Amino acid sequence: MTFLSPYWLLAASAIVVPIAIHLWNRRQGKTVKVGSLRWLEPSASKRWSSIRLSDVWLLVLRCLILILLAVALAKPVWQGAPSTQQAQKAVFISPELLHSTALRTIKPTVDGLLQRGYILHRYTPDFEAIPIEAWQALSNDPTDSVVSNGNHWGLLPALAQQYKQAEDSVWLFTSDQQRHFQGAPTPLQENIRWVPVALESTINWVQAAYTLRPDSLLLITGHSNRDGTKFSAVQVATLAQEANINGNLVRLGEQGDSLTAQWSNSFSQRIAIHKEPLRIGIAHDKAQQAEVRYLQAAVQAISRYTGIPIKAHVISTTTQPDPSTSWLFWLSGQNVPGSWIEQVQKNGTSLWVQSASEPEPITAQLAASGIEKIKIQQLTATDIANSNAGIKLSDVSTVWQTTAGEPLLFMQPLGLGKVYHFRSGFGPAWSQLGQSAQLPELLLPLLLPEQSTDQYDARALDETQLKSTVVQPVGKKDKSEKQQYSLMPWLVLLAFLLFVAERLITSKRKTA
Repeated sequence: MTFLSPYWLLAASAIVVPIAIHLWNRRQGKTVKVGSLRWLEPSASKRWSSIRLSDVWLLVLRCLILILLAVALAKPVWQGAPSTQQAQKAVFISPELLHSTALRTIKPTVDGLLQRGYILHRYTPDFEAIPIEAWQALSNDPTDSVVSNGNHWGLLPALAQQYKQAEDSVWLFTSDQQRHFQGAPTPLQENIRWVPVALESTINWVQAAYTLRPDSLLLITGHSNRDGTKFSAVQVATLAQEANINGNLVRLGEQGDSLTAQWSNSFSQRIAIHKEPLRIGIAHDKAQQAEVRYLQAAVQAISRYTGIPIKAHVISTTTQPDPSTSWLFWLSGQNVPGSWIEQVQKNGTSLWVQSASEPEPITAQLAASGIEKIKIQQLTATDIANSNAGIKLSDVSTVWQTTAGEPLLFMQPLGLGKVYHFRSGFGPAWSQLGQSAQLPELLLPLLLPEQSTDQYDARALDETQLKSTVVQPVGKKDKSEKQQYSLMPWLVLLAFLLFVAERLITSKRKTA
């Protein structure tokens, strides 16, 4: 027990008051003179009369009342032991790692943890538990397969909330593939040990298909590994049933306006066949006239490299674009016309908005852009809600970002189409994108509308980006704080009851 205001204990010295009053009011016996004694003169006693206390228990009761009140004013508190929960021990493995041959590298570690009482879970939003039988089946015969995206950084707050005690122990195994890390890095709780595992995977896929002549098809194929993503063009006969794509034998089947590609690892795709050239419209104001050159050069490089017929032409900001246009680039600080927005919503057109206004200096690089590091010098404001394309913050996803976690290119579905908001520029004052040979490779998966490259991206994230800021668990901050209970109300109540008892005893003695 401790006192929050111990100086009030000095008030207990007030017990001298009832003691003094008790002694002062001690009753003296009445002297009655009888017989011849009344003729004798009184004389002073030579001995001190002994002091004898009467009603001792009543005096103790009164003193105890004052002592209780003094202790109550000192604010006594009782410190109880902090409530502690049983420590939790868990192992989490991301889905793409569970379905890869890299599982063999972590199997001994995971098995050792399971023997020490750890519980195995999938690193998914529901944190589903994995039975031991299922783990043995997966780890004894792992196979490589394409797994859909998941944001590993985004799940960290929910994981930390479930294991917030300092005594909890969590092991987290994930891959280091860029497609599984979106947005800015999330702080890592101290009791969570994150082990990124390198996946040496190579993914091939068909990005798009175009009709060049009645008897031939142009296939744009993608090839991605840890070092980067590349695209190539392959021409096949219209009636061909098999084709060699990036060293892999692929079975082809044409059905109407679509093409089916069956890969050797049982991976199957269905791609629409485009029979018309890709049409691009570019509108700009005077301030961004120089940006058009970089954009046109990148589009021409894509067309020459892939063989895809692309028709890119500059249009006026007051012109209604052709309804067959697949892409519209708005390089202007003015508001996007409502007719353009309507075409995006109804026709499925993709719109690129680049306002290039209110620049903010930044020193960063484009994240995972390949061997060459592309510097970003300036970004526009991040107030997307007030952008001239009417973009809202809901459902906005990041397409490109910097190594510092700053979003560089946003995308939001709008009706049947999409709106992209670019926060920088291609010129030297804004970035090195215009001078980089990687700009066509970055634009290629955006211009080809069929297959999303996110699920096929096997590039590795830079090691410096994987290192999150380490923070303490919530439970560790409260570990030294003991729960306190105030005793003041109980002491006041006890003093009141004793006061009532004292009054009752006193009233009975007066009437006796």
